[in-house]
Formats: sequence, C-alpha cells, structure tokens
Amino acid sequence: MNTVVGALAEQALTLREKEGDRLRPAARDAFVDWLAVTLGGSTRPITSALLDGLGPGDGPSRVIGRGVLVATPMAALVNGAAAHVLELDDIYSPGLFHPGAPVVAAALAVAEQRDATFGQLLRAVVVGYEVGCRLAVDLGPTHYAHWHTTGTAGAVAAAAAAADLRDADAATFAHALALAATTAGGVQQTFRSDAGGKPLHAGAAAQAGVVAAAAAAGGVTGAGDVLEGPAGFAAATGTTTDWAASRGADRPLAIERVTVKPFACCGHAIAPIDRVARLRAEGVLAAEVDELVVETYSTAIATAGIRTPRTAAERNFSIPFLTAAALAVGAEQMFGDAVVDDALVQGMTARVRLAPDAAFDARFPARRGARVTAVLADGQRRIVDVPDRPGSPERPLGADRLAEKFAVTAAPVLGDRARALHATLQGLDADTTVRSLDLGAAPVSVR
Repeated sequence: MNTVVGALAEQALTLREKEGDRLRPAARDAFVDWLAVTLGGSTRPITSALLDGLGPGDGPSRVIGRGVLVATPMAALVNGAAAHVLELDDIYSPGLFHPGAPVVAAALAVAEQRDATFGQLLRAVVVGYEVGCRLAVDLGPTHYAHWHTTGTAGAVAAAAAAADLRDADAATFAHALALAATTAGGVQQTFRSDAGGKPLHAGAAAQAGVVAAAAAAGGVTGAGDVLEGPAGFAAATGTTTDWAASRGADRPLAIERVTVKPFACCGHAIAPIDRVARLRAEGVLAAEVDELVVETYSTAIATAGIRTPRTAAERNFSIPFLTAAALAVGAEQMFGDAVVDDALVQGMTARVRLAPDAAFDARFPARRGARVTAVLADGQRRIVDVPDRPGSPERPLGADRLAEKFAVTAAPVLGDRARALHATLQGLDADTTVRSLDLGAAPVSVR
C-alpha cells in the first residue's frame, strides 16, 4: 500500500520483528511512568464522571486505581483520560505529542482482553510510540496551532499498539491506522479556556485506536489515503507536511527520546519553572524582584501564557502564575491549595513579563528552553538560561527522581505500597501475564 498509513504499517512491522526486545527497558520505563500518573489521575473527578455517566457494564479490562473490570474500549477511554488529567504524562517534543496516555491505555486494555504477556504489552508500546511519534512529527506546528496532537496522532498511535497485540498483517495494520485517523479529534480551544475536557482527548484517542484495530481485524477497511488525500486528514486540519517521518526517514527511535515530566503542568512551562527554581536556589527572593522576564519560544506563550488564571485548569497553563509561585514558595510547594491566595504569589504574577525569543523559536519543537531574567529592586539583573527542560532526553531525570515521582504520584491510591510496587515492576518477567500484574488494585468485575 503506497500510502502514508501503509508506510507507517511497514515501519511498525519492521520494528516489531527487529527492535522490540532491545527497546524493552525503555518501554518498561514508559509503562511505569504511565502507571504512576494514571493511578494519581484515577482519583480525579473525570474518572468518576466517566464511570458514573457511561455505566461501565462488564468486561475483561481493568480501570486503573478503581479495582473494576469493564469493556475493553471503555477501559482504554477511562485510563487514557486518567493518564492525562494530572498534566504529568510523558512528551515527545519533536511531535508536540503526549504518547503514553493514549498508547499505554490502549495497549493495556487490549493486552488484558487477549491475555497477553508483559513482554507482548511492552512490544506494543514500542510500536505505538513509534507510529504515533512519526505521525506527530509530520503533523507538526501547523497542525498543533489548532489541534491537539495527543488526540489526533494519539488515535493512530493507539491503533498501532492494539493492532500489534492482535498480530495484524501489513494490510490489516494499515486499515486499523486509517480507521483511527478518520475518527480522531481534539481541538486546542479546549485547553485555552476554563474547561475540563482536555483529558478526554487522550482517552478518546485510546478508545478510537482500540475500536479501529478491532474493526480492521473484523474486516472493516479504511481509506488508504486518509491522511494525505485531497479531502484527507492533513487538508481538513490545515496541516502542511511532506510526510518524511512517516515514510521512513532515519530518525532516533521514539521510545528512547521521550521527556518525562517533573512538574504537574503544561510542558511548555517546565523550562521557565526550572530556571526560576534555579534563581530561588541562588538566593533571589520574590519580594526583591521588580520584574521577572521569561523569554522562550512563541508556542509556549501562545499555549501557556494565561495572564490572570482563575481556575486550576488555567493555572496549569499560566507561565506567569507558575513561575511566580516557583519563585515565591518553591517548585515543591507551588501546586498546593494555599498558593492560589498567597499575596506574594499574586503580586509576583503581575510582575512577570513574557517575550518570544527567535533563538528558542528556531530550535522548537525538538528542543524546549527558556531564559529568565530577574530585575531586582536595586537595579541588578540576574539571568539564567537553559537550552533544554529537565526530563528531556538531553537532561534526563535520574533513577532516584523517577522512583520518587512514582511514589508521590501513586500515593493517593497506594499509600506506602507505592515504592514496593515500583521496585516490583523494575524486575518483572516478560512472560508474566498482564492479567496477573498487581497494578494497584485488585480487579473486580462490574455487573
């Protein structure tokens, strides 16, 4: 099939045959990080809303953190949304894409449905990341201007993971990707306002991928040129691309190049927060700062530049608030409820100025940096500059910090058991069945 989805399917099958085992450690890391943020997200209202509103019924796939078994597409939907709600899930920077939330949610749901092994699950994660991240790179900034790539490329990525677990041949695999593409969605306006629907982009993508792979396995065909055709996905979403990544350009494998988030907020704010934390560590006090100038790439300002955030959702997309809080109370305390009404944080927020920088723009989206200048009351200027945000492939988080993230994020569900589960997952045998895994709550069938 000489189409973009055909090329992606060929990439997936080649990867499945030649690279899956070698990439298993990276896939394990991605799965473990996904599990932590999904356990944490399972306590949030969106998880209850989906379960209560849809009435989950019965099925073979678990809802993480809730101890219930539901239909496979339903599990993908709920777990995908839970994985994205904390704003802590991983990022593939070159594609402006959160791969883990939709890919792992779909892979886990189908793995449990098909009684797959942990090794097979990890292989599907590798394949899903690669397909989704290649597509996300091709969609790029022109697509991201109005569309949420996690909802769009995420559906195709989830279909790839689900199709891999079904051992789909090349033609069936391509049909699964095409069907996922035509059911994908998610617009930027949802998270540029006070709305709670952003996590549904990841959940709906996971669900769409599961359904698309099942439909293709049953014989439903997709339009081969659904992505590049004159009335196809790129044209419909205003996307300009040459499809070089999807068609086989030589590039580092995606699963080894993800960013693991250290802060629970929009990823565009991570580099500025990191630089402000550095200033605080060097003794700069918020009360002594007349102005805080944050220079970064333009997309960060457009997406996360809310000047006066009124809600928790808006605060997560407000570099002025987040940097002010990081300077006033510290990065470890900046997400506490008390920070919202803190007079020092409010005053500092008003003194933050955002400015686009051509050098950072030129390196975007693959590299995400920032420069922060604190203008002090006595006229001194303290400047800190960083080319890459923490958690990126260029500045990876260490093993201790990753373990701590798991323990803290999963604690609302697991409490003191979180550290033990993290250690268990590190040594888990690939032949272990997914259904037998302890993922934080014993599954109970819902009728």
